[in-house]
Amino acid sequence: MEKLIKISEEKNKKLNKIELLKQQYSAEEAFDRLKHYAQKGFSSIPDHDLNFFLKCFGIFYRPATPERFMIRVRIPGGRLKKEQAYEIGKIAREFGNDYIDITTRMQIELRYIKIEDIPAILERLESVGITTYQTGVDNFRNIVQDPLDGLAYDNVLSTWEILQKMQSIFLKSSEWLCKLPRKFNIAINGSFSNRCNAFGHDLCFVLAEKDGIFGFNVYLGGKVGEVAKPADLFLTGDLVPAFFESVGKIFKYYGFKDSRNRNRIKYLIDAVGMNDFIKAVENEIGIEFQKSGRTLTELEGGDHPEKIQLTDGSFAVHVVVPAGIFSGTDLIEAVNIIENTGGGEIRLTVEQNLYITGIKDPDRIVDLPFFKKYKNKSTAYFTNLIACAGTEHCPFGVIPNKPDAIKLAEYLSEKYPMDSSEGKIRMYWSACQKGCGIHGMGDLGFLGVKFKKDGKVVTGVDIFYGGTIIGESTEGKLLLKSVPLDQVNLYVEEIIKIYTDLKKDREIFEKFYKRVLSNISKEAFRFIILFNNLVKKDYPQLSLTINNSILNRSSEEEEIFTLGFQLYRRATGKNPYSRNNILEIYDEPEPERPSKLNPYLPKGLETIILKMITKNPKKRYKVFTEIEEELKEVFNGK
Repeated sequence: MEKLIKISEEKNKKLNKIELLKQQYSAEEAFDRLKHYAQKGFSSIPDHDLNFFLKCFGIFYRPATPERFMIRVRIPGGRLKKEQAYEIGKIAREFGNDYIDITTRMQIELRYIKIEDIPAILERLESVGITTYQTGVDNFRNIVQDPLDGLAYDNVLSTWEILQKMQSIFLKSSEWLCKLPRKFNIAINGSFSNRCNAFGHDLCFVLAEKDGIFGFNVYLGGKVGEVAKPADLFLTGDLVPAFFESVGKIFKYYGFKDSRNRNRIKYLIDAVGMNDFIKAVENEIGIEFQKSGRTLTELEGGDHPEKIQLTDGSFAVHVVVPAGIFSGTDLIEAVNIIENTGGGEIRLTVEQNLYITGIKDPDRIVDLPFFKKYKNKSTAYFTNLIACAGTEHCPFGVIPNKPDAIKLAEYLSEKYPMDSSEGKIRMYWSACQKGCGIHGMGDLGFLGVKFKKDGKVVTGVDIFYGGTIIGESTEGKLLLKSVPLDQVNLYVEEIIKIYTDLKKDREIFEKFYKRVLSNISKEAFRFIILFNNLVKKDYPQLSLTINNSILNRSSEEEEIFTLGFQLYRRATGKNPYSRNNILEIYDEPEPERPSKLNPYLPKGLETIILKMITKNPKKRYKVFTEIEEELKEVFNGK
């Protein structure tokens, strides 16, 4: 504890402006004034409540919709009883332009809400057992779990009761309301499948086995851009709530309060060290925990693409909601389907879709008009699509985002048809650096950015690839930087071409990445994408592909030689050397100039090809960025 206390005292000598604000005002006072604000109107709300304290109750002012609010509704574990769903649907229709967003934390957001209507809305939500408490700013946020918890065959431990016990510790408690240094996300997964982005949170409890006992391995410190790290602990379910509370107390008392940009629990753990942090937790709770067991999330994660049989013989029917854009009317229609078929409830997912559970005859309901609008079986590009709110609804958004995500999915669906039973590709879009679209966890991730092009500020995306959720998750890597929005489809289709050409039958992108793409450098893959995009219109025959000769090379220089070898053959119809190995060409002559064999090569490309494969190591390219700059000159000046 000494190390923890010392580091905390040193970091907290100077408080950030939000911590100073918390010393002046309180969230409880803001909530008490809510009815007054409703009576007096928007102009009566002071800045500290408008821009901070009301967010503790899920009430977010959005300048993009002047004098209108977004209300974030806490849906624990994504579970919605039909009476709750029905009430939310009615509220959206009556007060919120019939608009609903499903979020990546299995919640619902209502928009276009007037301050005058908020007290009545909150009362109606509470009347059916749901709340908006602690869904924003410095609080424990909505706890996520497997959307098929307690229902699916691969759900080993139901986590619902554990989730409720954790939530009861902090929800509506003055001891915890707005008392954390920063937001705190929690996930608990008791299933083999990772259907809830289980490793992307501040605190994660993931299904594990130790000495024949099923329980949970603990992971800590996940956030945007960081996958949670193993804490080397195994807990049985009965210990989870107490462990959670102890972690919360340590974060509350010792978490950093100096910089808002570096005060998630990850930074406290990084400073103290995972071992010392866990010792502090054990000291707080008075228990020494077991070392970790074997993590069991080995099955393919994400939503099932159509339907899944449940342990009671009924089915959960999947509903694809593109980018989470839904409506109150449609939520009520989903309730009607449940009532007319004797079904169970609605389960929201982290991929902004939903399940209708307890359906006895799924083939009968998929012909209903509801499923004409929201597909039960969609393309691989829509089924696992995530997009957070963009510029239309979020003050931090850099790009429109949801429309951009849908536009790309539509383009790919038309040009490279593949339904969700043939493959799977998780495309996750975040409109800004805050990363609410969890872009780092996607097979392909998109992050909204601004940058200068030809002297003008334009909007676009950074493109990431290789995020994984099977087993212990890994964060995706930055592949392409500053891609203008109107060119995103041109680069992404090159990735999709490689995937569809080389994947095995029904192979999902994540497994394709592990089998193929993880065995070439990021720089080589980037070069292939950039080069193919440059040549596809006028010189498609020169397009590069990934084959066995490029895999598992030990350096960029070797990869450059291998791709140059392939490019020479595509340009001339013959190999430059008898052997495709940079170490085995010492006794061979330099190859002929490609233009002698192909006079139609783009001017300047011949020089680049020869520099990629020359025997002389002093003349040969060493890194791909050298080639990329010269390629731009060749094709921009052609």
